[in-house]
Amino acid sequence: MSRSSKFIASVVAASKEEAPALPFQRGAARKAMFARIKAESANLPVRKQA
Repeated sequence: MSRSSKFIASVVAASKEEAPALPFQRGAARKAMFARIKAESANLPVRKQA
């Protein structure tokens, strides 16, 4: 088996497991988290400053 075949096989095996999240899979969750935080902060009442 060549190096690239081994690498592809390991990536496919890892993608079938639940535990590790591959870097390209984390992007959507990360964007959603930042969007949720931004939306929550926009809904907070403005506090008066002394």
